[in-house]
Amino acid sequence: MDEQLQEEFSKSEDITETVNKLPTKPQDELFNRVFGCGQQCPFCKVPCEAGGKKHIKHHAAVHRPQGLGRYRIIDTQKLMETMCTTDVHGERQFICADTNGEWHPYKEYSTIYPDWLIPPDYTREASDYWKYVLVKYNDSFAQEYNAKPADVPEHGGASQRNKH
Repeated sequence: MDEQLQEEFSKSEDITETVNKLPTKPQDELFNRVFGCGQQCPFCKVPCEAGGKKHIKHHAAVHRPQGLGRYRIIDTQKLMETMCTTDVHGERQFICADTNGEWHPYKEYSTIYPDWLIPPDYTREASDYWKYVLVKYNDSFAQEYNAKPADVPEHGGASQRNKH
């Protein structure tokens, strides 16, 4: 097959013409793999990295603080600084339109979002980057999302109940 493709490509002097004759457009495949399927994590809004449309579960290698996905603490309306990869393995609860306004344990997120896989965060350096982004631009995100700035970890924790 390799030899056949090399022979086919060597016949053409115009690579654009050769690419245009292909049944699958390389630029479309590349776009789908880089862009993913277009779905976002229900909590932090990081895009699915599964690539293309053919996958069973949406997933992302690195998630972000939930405040970057517009999640906020109900009592204070402050953006959340916690990571969904931590909360889905803890005792916290969330509430949003997808739960019909009912409190739901994060650890049972898959009953609401069965097409998402959110494993524990093993990539501390990468998640630290997104935590830094939230801290650095905390006021800007709060203004954009019509919320109060997050309590960054150095200044205290968040409430047990959270809202989208």
